[in-house]
Amino acid sequence: MDIAEESGSTPPAATTPFRRLPFVRSLIAAELCSAAGSTMAAIAIAFVSFNDSKSVIHTVLVSAAFSLPTALLGTFAGRVAARSGHTRLLLICNFVKLALYLVLALLAFVDALPIPLLLVASAVLGAVAAFDYPAWLQFERDIVPADHLDQANASLSAYASGATVIGGIVGGVILGVVGPWALLLLNAVSYVGFIVVLHRARPPERDTQPSERVGIGAILRYVRGKPAIAIAFVQTALLGLFVALVTQLLPAVAHGLSGGTNLGIVTAAVAVGAIGLATVVSRLRARFSRLEILYGTFLIAGVVMIVLGGFGDVLVGAPLWFVVLLALVPFGLLFSLAQAVLTAVVQTRVDPAMEGSVFAVYAIIYTVAAPIGGILLGRFADHHDVWGSLKVAGTMVLIASITLVVRQRRTSGEQPHLGQQNTRFGLLDGLLRGHLLNLNHDRHREIS
Repeated sequence: MDIAEESGSTPPAATTPFRRLPFVRSLIAAELCSAAGSTMAAIAIAFVSFNDSKSVIHTVLVSAAFSLPTALLGTFAGRVAARSGHTRLLLICNFVKLALYLVLALLAFVDALPIPLLLVASAVLGAVAAFDYPAWLQFERDIVPADHLDQANASLSAYASGATVIGGIVGGVILGVVGPWALLLLNAVSYVGFIVVLHRARPPERDTQPSERVGIGAILRYVRGKPAIAIAFVQTALLGLFVALVTQLLPAVAHGLSGGTNLGIVTAAVAVGAIGLATVVSRLRARFSRLEILYGTFLIAGVVMIVLGGFGDVLVGAPLWFVVLLALVPFGLLFSLAQAVLTAVVQTRVDPAMEGSVFAVYAIIYTVAAPIGGILLGRFADHHDVWGSLKVAGTMVLIASITLVVRQRRTSGEQPHLGQQNTRFGLLDGLLRGHLLNLNHDRHREIS
């Protein structure tokens, strides 16, 4: 795909609903269980890593430990995913994660899960994820046609967000009543559903084996020849550096609100906004290209982060609670929207023989960028406050997004096409109206 194609009119909508595709309904059921369990595990790990020292850096370092193996093993894992059976590799990864979380639950139960051990566990889980992620993207391409991928990513994300809301609220209650070990145990059990579905599905797999070994140099040359993928990689780095920071700051935000006892509520608030993602994606794709959606998403996300940080500095008590929840809901939509569309761009524009390698680099970019941004702004939060970090991150997102838009306009020699509206604020309008409609009806979310 070239830039002109991605900036032009959108393709016609897919004729078969995503939910009626083979294997999809059972996959959705498994995703609901897994998303609820993953949310509970995230709450448990965030609580353990933040609770002792009240330092954002500990939370970020655990995230960084998860990211390091992906950076080191990413391209190798991509080659393994390309040459192995996609379903078989996913089964192996899910079995390993189930076992690891059972061990973590036991250690937390006996109160033997200090930060150093949590860092090691996070690194091991990151190594598993390095193989799991490219295999999952290829498995998804095995069962979902290219013209369904936007809807597939958005729908799975939407269902996951609904489960995340439940997992966040229930997990917050269980955390206070039982403790973090119970959340880790429930997450381990949640992998059983995915294992059963993967074992039964066994869809026909496309041939994704490269004809020769693909090194990092060849991958970079390939991406440079695919402008849309190159832009998606840049925006993925932006997402990891500054936007994902909000999710890493949630323990500090909850602590600033009420001493950290309502981490489940603020986690659920992020998921609530993403519940309507499937409908939002469908309506936006009917009017705008993926590139336009991404530009608008990042611009609005920057504004939301600045507003949240600004009000956090001056409000306390119930008014601050109101602003935080009001900001986290649309942020959840924007964050999931960016993930869903970025993933669809990469999935639909890469050649089969390059899938494993490109998907691996895509994962590396995000998993490396997120802890880098988290460490830098986490230190700022520790020395100043969490609200200042949000303002800095939002400002950086705005500057980077505007720079990308200006660069794109200069490259194309014309203002980006905005569909029938063709106005400067058409996309922002569409995003906001789509979100407001979804707050009144449908629901959702997605992940890379």
